[in-house]
Amino acid sequence: MRSSVLTLLRAVRGSSVAGVECTSVQHRSVALFGSSSVSAKGSEEVPQLPPQFGIPGRYAAALYMASFKSNSVDKVGKEIAELSGLLAQSPELKAFVSEPGMPAARRSAGLKSVLDKMGASDVTKRFMNVVVENKRTADLEGMLSKFADIVAQQKGQVKASVTTAKAMSKTELDTVKSGLKKLLKQGETLVLEEKVDPSIISGIVIDMGGKHVDMSVQTRVKKLQQIIRNA
Repeated sequence: MRSSVLTLLRAVRGSSVAGVECTSVQHRSVALFGSSSVSAKGSEEVPQLPPQFGIPGRYAAALYMASFKSNSVDKVGKEIAELSGLLAQSPELKAFVSEPGMPAARRSAGLKSVLDKMGASDVTKRFMNVVVENKRTADLEGMLSKFADIVAQQKGQVKASVTTAKAMSKTELDTVKSGLKKLLKQGETLVLEEKVDPSIISGIVIDMGGKHVDMSVQTRVKKLQQIIRNA
């Protein structure tokens, strides 16, 4: 997929963008809620999202509501995850998205090519048009991350990451999972990500639900060094 993305971007950079149509409305985010995106689910109770602050949060919330109304949360979620992966893996795509001074029509054409290659839904395409038109592509990765957080929250999923100096054994991992699950509320499920970072030397670092617990040897050494400096 990455090689295909590079080919598409090169073609867009070197071609005219005449005829490329970008959505333009008085209030850009309203474009996400076009009548074509609303299905029979319109009569269902609208989900209550937690307060979203900042540009990434507001755009992510708008995308979630649009995908909910079109009964496509799971599909859009997969597309957003794929797009996030492409941005992480392709420096060229990341540069194309954030390149200052690029005409909106050219940027829109490049991203449309990528989304077409992915087989993305209309909701995701309209969302990207809004982001480009509003000149908010610098915040795109934050929007995608926030969207994933909202989807997880609405499904009762609690994300957690555990970082150790070396990969844990199955027994160690099961012990950590068991301990973290005890912190969940009724109806919540744990989504655990394992990370390995040799620089922490030993111990464990846990991030869960906005809380950060650092029990690594690296942090202990730093604290000891600070105490010695201040002595």
